[in-house]
Amino acid sequence: MTAHRSIEKKADLERLRPSQKADHKTVLGEQTLKREECTAGTRVKILEDITNWANDYSSGSPRVFWLTGQAGSGKTTIAYTIAKRFEKDGNALQTVLGGNFLCSRQFEETRERTRIIPTIAYQLARKCKSYADALHHADKFDAVYHDVPTQLEDLLVGPWRQSTHSPKLPLYLIVIDALDEINGEGGSGFLRDLLTAIGGYNLRGFKFLVTSRSDPEVVMLCKSFMSEAVCWLQHVPIEEAELDIGTYLKTKLPKLASSPELAELGRRTGGLFIYAATVVKYLTPYSSITIQEQTEMLSDLLSNSCESASASDATFLIDELYQQIMRDKFSKYKGKFLTRRLCILHTFLCTAERTSTSIVAALVAEGHDDIARAVVEDLHAVLYTQGDRVFWYHASFPDFIFNPVRSNFDNFAFSCNEPAHHNLLGESCFRVMKSGLRFNMGDIKSSFLFDSDNAEGLSENVNNSISAVLRYSCRHWAHHLPSPQLIGIDNLCSCILEFLQTRVLFWIEAMNLLKLCNQCTPMLQHAREWILKVRIICLGCNNN
Repeated sequence: MTAHRSIEKKADLERLRPSQKADHKTVLGEQTLKREECTAGTRVKILEDITNWANDYSSGSPRVFWLTGQAGSGKTTIAYTIAKRFEKDGNALQTVLGGNFLCSRQFEETRERTRIIPTIAYQLARKCKSYADALHHADKFDAVYHDVPTQLEDLLVGPWRQSTHSPKLPLYLIVIDALDEINGEGGSGFLRDLLTAIGGYNLRGFKFLVTSRSDPEVVMLCKSFMSEAVCWLQHVPIEEAELDIGTYLKTKLPKLASSPELAELGRRTGGLFIYAATVVKYLTPYSSITIQEQTEMLSDLLSNSCESASASDATFLIDELYQQIMRDKFSKYKGKFLTRRLCILHTFLCTAERTSTSIVAALVAEGHDDIARAVVEDLHAVLYTQGDRVFWYHASFPDFIFNPVRSNFDNFAFSCNEPAHHNLLGESCFRVMKSGLRFNMGDIKSSFLFDSDNAEGLSENVNNSISAVLRYSCRHWAHHLPSPQLIGIDNLCSCILEFLQTRVLFWIEAMNLLKLCNQCTPMLQHAREWILKVRIICLGCNNN
């Protein structure tokens, strides 16, 4: 009976649909992000302040700590370091990491605010048996499909208050990083709901570390926080930040540690860790490079940067560095060669999920996988490959590329017109499906057979019949429907019409074989809404 109950509880936890990609422990997987802890000897005071707050059991200690700062100031690295610190067993810390959710725009599931509480509930249940028992007994797992206030009440607050609280239970630290990465204004909305629940239900036993950029609404929500529960990274004395960055640079580039160029770089960073980290990657390409060449590259970089920039010029500093990287790697190409490489780069930044060079090449580069790989290698300072997927190191890079004011400079036009590129990718997806979809995609011998009757053979047939780029196109064509206001969507409209008239049933069959048939209805509904908007706009134009 005990074993049966254990299986039931495990099945219940899976109903929470936790996001594994948002968990700091899964950063080493092929579909997760590279993250590093703070370099030894850096961020000492900030980490100490957060650690002391998390370990403070007194009733007057704030239950939420807000860490904020501009893009590239190191918020995620600090949050990741704290999560790792409190996750470790056998240390002297009192508080235990109960759950964490590291938001990132690189994965759609880590940008949905309704995934946060179910994921934290899943992680907490694996740490605290009494909470897991209460969660199982409450049986309100359908809340995963409801709004955040309902999730807080049904999945966290209710079961927590019903669980048995032993005096020996630790405090549980919950880390929620990069709320500004949540879709739309969902980050500030989530924080408002969380603060309401903490205050309204007098929720005890938890400490919440939350990080975000200084969004005006978030700032307003956190105005009531005690000063010891707020850390503004932009207010850290520049001398302290530069000292930390100097330590980081000497650790990452030990052979340049005593060079005047590295010391000058430390002064030029304006206290931005992303600037220093990007330069380190820029100076350490995939191929071998000598110390002399590194020194010359660093000297050239310094000579092309502004000496008077400061921490208040964060965007200017980052833009200057990204401009240098783009100029260095792309200015040698002209005409169709430049256009193709930029199209590949823009596709890496616009795909619905982080994907491979071969899929990107099949979508926009006539299958030239070698060129797509060369783009990633050239831009190793801002892009990297994990498994077979291409990621960006920091969200400031796509921000730069999507802003024409920032990425078009000195007669170079590197910016991506995001709606226009989604239009192109939408057409590409329909082109791939037109050539790849057909009747009986699974090559099933008889229509009287269920899929389960031929599971092993069917799996092999699916892998042979549905290529990686066809899988991407089937799953994500709706993601690439651009704003209907975009000029020049006639070809895309024709593609959708042809798809709905002759190929939609083949697509549904393929989605079923991929075990994604539950996505068909939402995608078709999205397409219907898009077409209706296009018709309204067209009618308006005709009336005018």
